[in-house]
Amino acid sequence: MINILILTAIILSFVSYDIILRILIAVFPDKAQDILQHYALKAVRRIFSTVKAYGDFSLGLDDVSGQALPRRFLLVSNHQSLLDIPVLIHLLSSRRLRFVAKKELGGGLPFVSLLLRAQGQALIKRKGDAAQAMKALVRFAKRCRRDGTCPVVFPEGTRSRDGLIGEFYTAGVRRVLECESLPIVVAAIEGGWNVASIGSLVKNLRGTRYRVKILEILSAPKGKKEILEDVRRARELIVAEIAAMRGSPIGDVVSSAGKP
Repeated sequence: MINILILTAIILSFVSYDIILRILIAVFPDKAQDILQHYALKAVRRIFSTVKAYGDFSLGLDDVSGQALPRRFLLVSNHQSLLDIPVLIHLLSSRRLRFVAKKELGGGLPFVSLLLRAQGQALIKRKGDAAQAMKALVRFAKRCRRDGTCPVVFPEGTRSRDGLIGEFYTAGVRRVLECESLPIVVAAIEGGWNVASIGSLVKNLRGTRYRVKILEILSAPKGKKEILEDVRRARELIVAEIAAMRGSPIGDVVSSAGKP
């Protein structure tokens, strides 16, 4: 019951933020991006303060890379939950992150859809139309370069609802890095698979332990070969870290589709 009340409170706050943002953007169009960033951070702070206080939900960031975050970078991570995007925005609030998300999220969700469209996130159709996806990624990479933001790519392409690591597809990473050479920050996400969908959010939110760990910062790759090597390296690091977090053999954290 308490999880339903928490989610209801979050949805109502999203509706109110959506209305406020539309008014502010219409009145101050030249300040739209700063307004959007301010309210995005404000919203995620409210979400996580609410679920921590009433939902016995814990959230943590651990940086074991041994390096300071670059001013700008490409973040590569595994993908477990609808919450991954707000979690990363919250934990890495010192940077303006921009995400590759599925096209369907660009409409129908109060506040969230507005942010995705107005902030210039990459909205990609999940299946088919590879040409649309590549064009959207090029526009996305150029916007990130122009606006000084940090692109985020989940190379699995979709959420892993059981937390197992799938195959890493290289096209998205390659397209972004071909437009602009950036260092790659490799991060592992664990715990999100317990709340991968709206249904599991209602069921499992209480008591969830969500962890993000920055594993390594790779130098900006030069050329296709180095990009492919870095994507492979990122997946190896993430698989090993998830296995260590769970105390499981590496083979037990890799999905059948992602096994060699």
